[in-house]
Amino acid sequence: MGNGTFGNVGWIHRALLACVAFGMAAAIAQVQGRTVGTLQRHDPAQHRIVLSPDARTGSELGQGAPINLYYDEATAERDRATRPQLQPGDRVMLDTVKTGNRVEATSVRLLPDTTRGQGWGQYLHGTVAEFVPRTNVLMVDQAETRIRNRIAIDAQTQVFALDGSPMRLDQLKPGDEIDMAFHLAGRVRTASKIVLLRPAGGG
Repeated sequence: MGNGTFGNVGWIHRALLACVAFGMAAAIAQVQGRTVGTLQRHDPAQHRIVLSPDARTGSELGQGAPINLYYDEATAERDRATRPQLQPGDRVMLDTVKTGNRVEATSVRLLPDTTRGQGWGQYLHGTVAEFVPRTNVLMVDQAETRIRNRIAIDAQTQVFALDGSPMRLDQLKPGDEIDMAFHLAGRVRTASKIVLLRPAGGG
């Protein structure tokens, strides 16, 4: 009988360890992050936001394949009064939680660099590498690809904090996460609006 008792205790101990391990795995399975892109459409029936992230098309910047982000309707209803009114073409940043292959949006923010009527592929999300005052050029490493982009700065370039308040260009530092709208003149990309998403080292 003693052996049976100890055998049961051992089984219970292993079962408890398995439960703890499962709980840890479940916690690890949920990955928090955020996504920046251009809103394509909102699909209320499926509680879905369709977003176009940035991508490379040869040597040019463009939009990647649309991605689906889902949301909880109860949370959306609770936040309806404070949620920004969005329309296709808006530049947005969403805090997300990923569980398996499903990505859910937990919050959405309209970015100050949204430019109405902005053409296809004329946004860039990335990290400041350096600013070269002599040539008025901002070097930006594109998010995900880490491809370095040469972006011209002129007198019309505007810089914003995430809340929309104006900033000076010299307040941007290497390592800052930014998003920008730019326009093309020949093969030269010139920033029209830049928004600081997160300072270097910021959480």
